[in-house]
Amino acid sequence: TGHRDHKIDGKDRIVIPAHFAQDVLREGSGVLYLVPGADGPFLEAYPGDVFGRMAGGQVPNRFDGDLDRKRQFFQTAERAELTGPGRIQIPKRYLPLFPTGHVRVGGMNTYLELWDPERWEARLKRLSGGAGAPTQD
Repeated sequence: TGHRDHKIDGKDRIVIPAHFAQDVLREGSGVLYLVPGADGPFLEAYPGDVFGRMAGGQVPNRFDGDLDRKRQFFQTAERAELTGPGRIQIPKRYLPLFPTGHVRVGGMNTYLELWDPERWEARLKRLSGGAGAPTQD
């Protein structure tokens, strides 16, 4: 749960916050699978073990019964390994999702979402009728 914002460095990497990185190490053997978001310009980041259970049909997922969505999901997935102090490299084809050069890493129970912070704030504002959300430093 929660979120943190991070700047993309010169090698296209971001830091995964420590509490998320610990979960990725425990639930994913230090691997995340990055997949374009189901309903917007963001990435879903699944720990390796969660991704494996989804592939095996052991976890309910967003494409139950829809072969085209399943193809899209698995054929666009990119493997990202945690390196150093919990960093992952954003694949070049996904960098346009983050035009500000910053990434908001948000917890979503069993996976993470990676958003451009300005896009996320605009979405929250639309969803809340213009009120926006409190910011987090």
